[in-house]
Amino acid sequence: MAGLGSAEQRKIESWLAALIQTEHLALLLGNGISSAVGHLIGTYPPSMAQHVSAGDETDLIRAHAEGSASQLGREANLEDEIRSSLDLLQGLRVLQETERAEQVRASVDEAMTGLLSGVLAFEKALGTALRNRTDAALDFERLIGRFLMPFASRPTQRDRLHLYTTNYDRLLEAAADRLGLRFLDRFVGSLEPRFSASRIDVDLHFAPPGVRGEPRLLDGVVRFAKLHGSVDWMADGGKIVRSSLPLGADQEHPMFPEEPSRTAVIYPNPAKDVETLAYPYSELFRDFAAAVCRPNNVLVTFGYGFGDSHINRVIADMLTIPSTHLVVISRDSLTTLDSFRRANSYPPGQTTELIGASVGGLAEFVDLMPMTLTSPLFEAQTAYLEKVGGHEQAVAGAATEQGTTQ
Repeated sequence: MAGLGSAEQRKIESWLAALIQTEHLALLLGNGISSAVGHLIGTYPPSMAQHVSAGDETDLIRAHAEGSASQLGREANLEDEIRSSLDLLQGLRVLQETERAEQVRASVDEAMTGLLSGVLAFEKALGTALRNRTDAALDFERLIGRFLMPFASRPTQRDRLHLYTTNYDRLLEAAADRLGLRFLDRFVGSLEPRFSASRIDVDLHFAPPGVRGEPRLLDGVVRFAKLHGSVDWMADGGKIVRSSLPLGADQEHPMFPEEPSRTAVIYPNPAKDVETLAYPYSELFRDFAAAVCRPNNVLVTFGYGFGDSHINRVIADMLTIPSTHLVVISRDSLTTLDSFRRANSYPPGQTTELIGASVGGLAEFVDLMPMTLTSPLFEAQTAYLEKVGGHEQAVAGAATEQGTTQ
């Protein structure tokens, strides 16, 4: 898409302002959001173009991975090869080919260790930039705030924003801390939060002083789920727990999994003693389907490449409901979106695409987003405090106000 004129830009701004006030709103973020931040801080999230090396089994694994990926109209990536390796691993165990099975399992551990290390290296670069208050960190705070806050700052009469990501990193959790947003997920507990199937309807309310009656919904609250798991999720005795792995920890940290194929909960993963296809991923995808497959829902995707069949199936089901709408935002063209269009109903009246460098990059899209009420005040405070010092403490307070004020 060519550069936008002022009239086109105002039209998109007005449309987005109306869009994010719809009755139900969901936001799905893919690797594009992490890549955009990686461009700012100079360290990108790990590439999925890596390969599993499993000795004599390598060619079989890659052929199987390429076959499954081609059905989605894309090339095979590391996740595909890990899935194929795990399928082969189960088959070898059935055949009691113990030695070959152990070789495949070791190759999966090696690949997953590399993947986790790459995620943590990206997190470490982000954390270092934020601690040192670099120009990149300030750009990150400004952009991520202008991106998330209009979606999150919905009237309390509306349904909460449902925020989903396929990323393993904790970029969004770091952003929520800086912006004063509260994430509601399925984890319960303080010292060792545990994934729970019974916490989906939990919410946060407050009672204003001197006001009687029903408590009011607290502002700045978002329902949040990581559809592919997270770098800090671990399987422990049949439970899924969120470990105390610090942001950007080194591989030598005691909480880094020694055998990721047995304990780390990132998709795909056998996670010993946990039925991966049933738990926790089935719970997360049920939540996703329940949130988006209902009347008057808008689903906005940013940086999602339409390369996941589970997610695509839910989106296709959503579009069978006439009052729903899909908005696709991407900096780069998506051949996988072409495949999705051909394979599913894609009504023109229910779909909008903002694709191209002029509208689909993080900075470019942020320029199109409507301002929240306190955004100008927040940015003015940030600029002023950068001059006089004391930036970090004051920004935290200002961001909290921004996240809880209509």
